Amino acid sequence: MINENDLIQNDKTGFIYGLRQSLTIVIGYAPVAITFGILATQFGLTFWEAGLMSFFVYAGASQFIGIEMIHQGATPLMIGLTTLIINIRHLLMSLSIVPFFPERTLPWSLGLAQGLTDETFVLNTKVLKEVVGEENRQRVMLGINLGAFSSWVIFTILGGLIGNWLPVEFSGFQFALLALFIILTTSSLSKQNYGTYLMAAVLAVVLKLLIPGKLYLILSVVLAAGIGAWWRRRRLPS
Repeated sequence: MINENDLIQNDKTGFIYGLRQSLTIVIGYAPVAITFGILATQFGLTFWEAGLMSFFVYAGASQFIGIEMIHQGATPLMIGLTTLIINIRHLLMSLSIVPFFPERTLPWSLGLAQGLTDETFVLNTKVLKEVVGEENRQRVMLGINLGAFSSWVIFTILGGLIGNWLPVEFSGFQFALLALFIILTTSSLSKQNYGTYLMAAVLAVVLKLLIPGKLYLILSVVLAAGIGAWWRRRRLPS
């Protein structure tokens, strides 16, 4: 006899399950990617160049900054360094995902890392806790990442085509990624981690007043995560 709980669990172990979970991100990505495509064509890129940028770079904030720097005549080195500084937080996110895949291989690591963004990180962290087995987690994460990634590229190309066909004047839309990230982060809060989130927020405000640039973001996350992990370990029975 088939157990209903087994069916529910099996439904949470496949690529299609991860793809369905990615729809929450796709809804948020669509307007932002279209906006990027339109801006890219207005700054001199073709729609396919904008699409290739989304395919190879796949970093919302960095892409917006990148096309502005291209428009202003910045050198590739400056654009690369700026992108590195903006996205250095991905190192921390990757380290947080590693425990879900203790027997990972290099090809899987590279493939899953390509799809890691702020939004997919938060969603994967929440969803993978409910998935049993490393192979199942790989398939689920692949579904989430591929759904988000493909939508970002497709809607970028669509935005580029719209920018070529129609004279669009607009402002805003950049808030969509931030709003989506806040929603996903809020949904991942629990009694076990809300203190760490709160600590990171307080540290970010304090360090912002003391440290120039964006380094305060990295430091606040590292310190809060370190203190949170130490406190949680300290409370575990020996």
